[in-house]
Amino acid sequence: MDLFRKKLAVLDLTHGGIPIAKKLAALGNDVSGVDVYGTVGPALLGELEENYGIRFSKAPLPLSEFDFLVAPVHMDPAYPMLAEARSEGKTVLSHHEAVGKILQGDPELSVTKIVEITGVKAKTSTASLLADMLSRRFDVVLHTSRGLEAWKEGTPSLIHRGLSITPGSILTAIEKSLEAGIRPDFFIFEISIGGTGTADLGILTTLSPDYGIANNTAFASNAKLQLILNAKPGSTLLLNAGAEKALEAAKGSRTKLLTFNDPFYAESHVKISGTPDFVLETEAGAAKSPATQKLSAAQKPLISERSSASEGSSASGELSVSEESSASEELSILSELSAAPEPSAPPEPSVTPEVSGSVLHFLRRGEKIFSASLRPGYNNSAYRTAFVAASAAALELGIERKSVVSVLEEFRGLSGRMQEKELNGVALVDNSNSGMDILSAEKALEYALLKKKDEKKGGIILVLGEEASQVCEGLPPVSVQGFVENFGTKCRHIILVGERMREIAANNVSYAGSLPEGLLKASELAGTEDIILSSVKCFR
Repeated sequence: MDLFRKKLAVLDLTHGGIPIAKKLAALGNDVSGVDVYGTVGPALLGELEENYGIRFSKAPLPLSEFDFLVAPVHMDPAYPMLAEARSEGKTVLSHHEAVGKILQGDPELSVTKIVEITGVKAKTSTASLLADMLSRRFDVVLHTSRGLEAWKEGTPSLIHRGLSITPGSILTAIEKSLEAGIRPDFFIFEISIGGTGTADLGILTTLSPDYGIANNTAFASNAKLQLILNAKPGSTLLLNAGAEKALEAAKGSRTKLLTFNDPFYAESHVKISGTPDFVLETEAGAAKSPATQKLSAAQKPLISERSSASEGSSASGELSVSEESSASEELSILSELSAAPEPSAPPEPSVTPEVSGSVLHFLRRGEKIFSASLRPGYNNSAYRTAFVAASAAALELGIERKSVVSVLEEFRGLSGRMQEKELNGVALVDNSNSGMDILSAEKALEYALLKKKDEKKGGIILVLGEEASQVCEGLPPVSVQGFVENFGTKCRHIILVGERMREIAANNVSYAGSLPEGLLKASELAGTEDIILSSVKCFR
């Protein structure tokens, strides 16, 4: 289906529909935008009509006016326009498919390779590690929930902050990069619930745990199969060997199929189909003292800077939160901690040499390719899926083994993903991110309990909840209630974040409206021997 001189409607302007509508209008189509959720302001809607000729409506439009519809995979199929299209057999393109068709004809991408990464878990960490590895040889632009970054020789720089990982945001990410004069060798896109079909390499991290979408009429795992079903002939797919549904979908595809063994799946006895091409084995390793370890340029703390008001707070490195400050300064620092992370790695965490690292052994088709000794200071078990997927992808794309090993050994964790920090002299385990769910919270508590035992710490102050229920389906209060009932006694105190959490009752619980407020309360409650555990679902 060509996208020229067609009459079409783009449904859902809230979740990436606006950049799709703009591009389709620029290609010469007659475009109407439907603000399904009524969340787009009148000023922006007026701009769409005045500058791009896009008519808009907050109510369903007559289907007969359009050649086809464009709608996200997570939209309720009972929405009148979708239900009518289904009954009349009219074509409905997903947002992913529409973006793919737009990009296929873009001459600006003719010499740039694209990597798309989707899945339930480990998308951001896989994408970030791969960007670092590829940047040792190529110029890379990375778009994740952390921001839009340019990577060169292991060093990231911020291009833009504030984009979501909806497929429509890919169009904006490319536009922002080209506007900045950056034409990379590789674009790496973290993408939610599927693929666009333009990737030279598509990576599926996990399909588990699965969850319902489209008003619980479909499973997210089926939508993520777009990465495979839409894959262009001659491209490469790197799939989790435990994702049996994905492997079945890949049968007969005209792609190069590679698989990796996910250590988490192996531990949970999930069936592994066939013999994976790439396998990661781990063992306990001798720790290295942070003082004796050499950091890459990307991992040296940098001084924070402020960008324009339209971009919000931008920095090239995180602020230290271990310094003395007044109450107002402390709240500001906590706000920085909870904001979208900077492209560079955070400052060196306070970790004693006794904290153990691990040794990774990476095998390709049964042959040992390399070993890597990991740094202490973060829960490296939370990154094993990313370690194997990123390493496999980097080797497949021509990166030398020594560069892959270097990145793994220099890695110190991503902000908000099981990273150890220090907050005003108190140990902080930071597990607050957009992909956080109740299982992740359980693993984080288990890690904090082990840290408490090994380091003879005091109590655990847990900050748990959500900053917005719209963040990747939110954190269901019923799940949090179960967590508190099952594990609440293991914490000295629990601070629940978010309005929906106020319905949860327990003896050792208090409430906060945001992550910064929750961390501030935790800091006030905690003694120097305690551990603050932050597990809040939020955009970072």
